[in-house]
Amino acid sequence: MLFSKIAVMLAVLLSALAVACGSDSKPDAAPTDVPDTIGSIVVRTGENFTVDSFANNGFKKSKEFSTETVPESTAIWYGFYSQRDIEIRFYPTHELAISAGVESASEAVGRSPNSNIGGGIITSAGNRTQYNDYLVAGNAVILCQTDITPCKELVDNIPPGG
Repeated sequence: MLFSKIAVMLAVLLSALAVACGSDSKPDAAPTDVPDTIGSIVVRTGENFTVDSFANNGFKKSKEFSTETVPESTAIWYGFYSQRDIEIRFYPTHELAISAGVESASEAVGRSPNSNIGGGIITSAGNRTQYNDYLVAGNAVILCQTDITPCKELVDNIPPGG
């Protein structure tokens, strides 16, 4: 009798341990239809945006940067939204935003602000911004200063087809 109680308790304990240790799911995992290299959000895949799409919906444009060091990009704008520094990189298509854009954004995200000229931008005050996350919205890759929430809100403010 005592042996069967111990066996049941041991089986329950081992089952609970197996469930706790065996879970490798990630709460923020990217959707399965996007490349594994994307750790961020991909939204509005069928739309093409311009800087005015964002500026008309709360993005405060500050400065346009040369696209020379960001392969395949057609425009790069630095500005502000919700009191955060944001950089928006535009590409001819969503596919290029996913390939070249994500590669470039992944290199910039998390890089020390003082690592080199490509690791964030230098603000008008002479400070360098460090981007901690990014999202892809249609043909644009948006680098976010602290977290992705303000960038997602900015995209959500743009009406469909806007």
